[in-house]
Amino acid sequence: MKGSILFLILLLPGLLFGQVVEANDSAVVFMYHRFGEDKYPATNIRVEQFRQQMDYLREGGFTVIPLAELVAFLSGGQLLPSKAVVITVDDSYRSVYEIAYPLLMEYGFPFTVFVSTDPLDHKLPGYLNWDQMREMASSGVTFANHGAGHIYMVQRQPGEAETDWQLRVAADIEKGWRRLTEELPAPLAGVFAYPYGEYDTGVAELLSSRGYIAFGQQSGAIGRSSDQRALPRFPMAEAFAEMSEFRTKAMSLPLPVTKAVPWDPITTDTRPELIITLGKSGAKLGELACFVGGQGRVEVSWIKPSGQFTVKPAQPLGKGRQRVNCTAPGNDGRYFWFSHQWIVQ
Repeated sequence: MKGSILFLILLLPGLLFGQVVEANDSAVVFMYHRFGEDKYPATNIRVEQFRQQMDYLREGGFTVIPLAELVAFLSGGQLLPSKAVVITVDDSYRSVYEIAYPLLMEYGFPFTVFVSTDPLDHKLPGYLNWDQMREMASSGVTFANHGAGHIYMVQRQPGEAETDWQLRVAADIEKGWRRLTEELPAPLAGVFAYPYGEYDTGVAELLSSRGYIAFGQQSGAIGRSSDQRALPRFPMAEAFAEMSEFRTKAMSLPLPVTKAVPWDPITTDTRPELIITLGKSGAKLGELACFVGGQGRVEVSWIKPSGQFTVKPAQPLGKGRQRVNCTAPGNDGRYFWFSHQWIVQ
């Protein structure tokens, strides 16, 4: 009896002050570009929005973990803390150093910058420089490969043969990694973010054959069953950064998709059909809803109840990148989430 009381006394401070975290098997990754650069609203987040988001993570029981910890988990490592969040930044704009870096150091949150190295080597205005990045690295910031030239990897050049395309894309990936290793003490190996968040099966297999896991910009949480060729991240920009949306996304869980057909997002069909196969989860699949950008909610057709369904746009999609988002509530009010990207050509 005395031992039980002593155990409770030792445990109580952690319960009261949030030092005890529950193991879980998923994480949410947020992706940012620019901070406080109002003339780029499509990729910018306002400073006050960013502070509100970070306050919510700090005060809401979340654990912001390094990207390397998520990578270890996906490789079969130990479970993650409950409500795990990862912060990533793409493209290495100067506002990362001037605004995001000091703020995230203030909060004590780790983060990773995916770097396209050519703008740094060419000393383009508005971008980080290598000295700034080395300073950030000395404070624990990690840097990872985003290619050298931020090229549009899914696009073949006119008359370009498949082998020539592979050589060109592989050279860009390898150059980006080489420059990171030449300039920085310990860049994060084996992790890549697709420029523009766009990919196809050819790019994905090229990266996989070189030992990379890759991140896109389609929405959703990440679990062990998530396809490591194109892991989801929630893009954050002014129009999508309001706190009601941020809370829902931060609390989201991965819808356990075991198969998506077709997996490749490239299509010439303006109303492409997606077939989704699900594993077990706590999602209320009777309340599953799917949404297409610009069209709102669209019809879901079940092939196998609670096991497999199809979804397609209600109206023809326009050219370029489009998304279908599917969500289902859980018993605790959190949403299970999956997003598929279409690139209409």
